[in-house]
Amino acid sequence: MPESQAAEATAPAKAGPIVVDTAAAWTHGPTGIVLPAAIGAFTRTEVSQSDHGLADVSISYQDNVSRTALTVYVFRAGWPQAPLWADRLSQVMAMSAQRNGGTLAGPPSFAAFAPTGHVNASALRVVQAVQGGQWQATGAVVIPYGQWLVTMRMSSATLDAKVLDAQLTTAAAALHVPAPAQPLPAAVPMIPCTDTLTLKPAKHVGPSKSSNSLIDALLGAALAQSQGAAEEAEAKGDATSEPPPYAATLCRDPSSSIDHGVYRAPGDRQRYVIALGDAGITLAVGPNTLSALLDKRLTYSATLTMFDKVMVYPAYASLPPPDQAIAALDREHAQSETSDGKSITIHP
Repeated sequence: MPESQAAEATAPAKAGPIVVDTAAAWTHGPTGIVLPAAIGAFTRTEVSQSDHGLADVSISYQDNVSRTALTVYVFRAGWPQAPLWADRLSQVMAMSAQRNGGTLAGPPSFAAFAPTGHVNASALRVVQAVQGGQWQATGAVVIPYGQWLVTMRMSSATLDAKVLDAQLTTAAAALHVPAPAQPLPAAVPMIPCTDTLTLKPAKHVGPSKSSNSLIDALLGAALAQSQGAAEEAEAKGDATSEPPPYAATLCRDPSSSIDHGVYRAPGDRQRYVIALGDAGITLAVGPNTLSALLDKRLTYSATLTMFDKVMVYPAYASLPPPDQAIAALDREHAQSETSDGKSITIHP
């Protein structure tokens, strides 16, 4: 049995540590991404998964001499592009520094780079100096791979920002992330939008010719199937497949906060994507083309992508403000849910 298949077969189904050979590289079965037992002075201390299984995995490394921690995350992501998630990580690093008694010193430093074996500089590295508290510097790496992301977080009590940047560069080069069949475009750090998305509260749509839940279920299934098709094409090395939609250039809307980022194409006032946290969870809000086709009216859907699940929430008659869409996640139930692109559940 190949190493990747063995890793997937022996991984426990529930959340918690995954038992691996401490002296050998560990391969993430669904992607073929290889995590070495050691990266320079860093020793791998734990491999674990969340309750989403191998769709959300973390690998911990530690250098006790320099008192530097390194954590690698591998997870399925909504809108899996480096600029968006590097931008989110730069915001989250500020919160992490504050929790450790410090503050960020100066602006973050971004750098694009090509992962080992890749053609284009589709990945991003961001490093930040810290003053006060337990850390001297902190940084992160984002490497996209199909519908997956590999992110790295490094924080040190002794290394300054320049040295930590060098350590992050070396650590990223040590990972084996399979090269995509079709090279991704070079990553460019996120920029602010030049205008603000100003929207009025939206109302939910009423009964339609077809069942709203059925339309939303179809929408969720179509999205999940497109993700699965992209992964299948990638695995087969299909160089003729279309460029992924997440390759589009985005900007950060001024309505973003430290808790979540609102991103959209420059000048686009009909759709946006909200990055919730820093681990690939997104809420995409925009026109529902299926409703226009089946019901002859345009509605706007909110689709939550969370690792191995795609959930579609009740549709709106107009584009809702980001805060309204986020609040609906706690106040409303999803109308449909698709798991792993296969199992579809419709909620009345």
